[in-house]
Amino acid sequence: MIDRIKMVLDRFILTLTTIFTFVLVAGAIWQVASRYLFNAPSTFTGELLRFLLVWTAILGATYAFGSNQHLSITFIKEKFKGKSRLSVRIINDLFILAFAILVMFKGGMEVVQTTMTQRTPILNVPMGVVYAILPVSGVLIVIYKLLLIKEYQQELNGKE
Repeated sequence: MIDRIKMVLDRFILTLTTIFTFVLVAGAIWQVASRYLFNAPSTFTGELLRFLLVWTAILGATYAFGSNQHLSITFIKEKFKGKSRLSVRIINDLFILAFAILVMFKGGMEVVQTTMTQRTPILNVPMGVVYAILPVSGVLIVIYKLLLIKEYQQELNGKE
């Protein structure tokens, strides 16, 4: 069951970031073409691409946390073996979980609520929509880490 939920989350994030990447590439090509070929630079693509790049990067980081490929300091973890090593991984994931809940979700929700009345200059989209990726990613990281901690619990109990 854990693997199935994780697979669905992985596919969702990878599909979304793939779509965003295609839009980023197409938007960049359009920006260059409109500027140099048509001598009439597109006004909206610069802002759109900036926001999409932020969303893509944060979703990519979320996927990295979910697949345990995030940047980490491994020398401490590598000093331990067996259950001690697993305990260090669990403690590390609990810190990540706390960060995702307090900073990304709680802080992200505050930023979204605060900036919902501000509008972007060109696209005229509420800035809260732009910042909404923070609490969304926070929730996804929490789900990933809870699933991973459940896997660790099964490892500690000797189940696979």
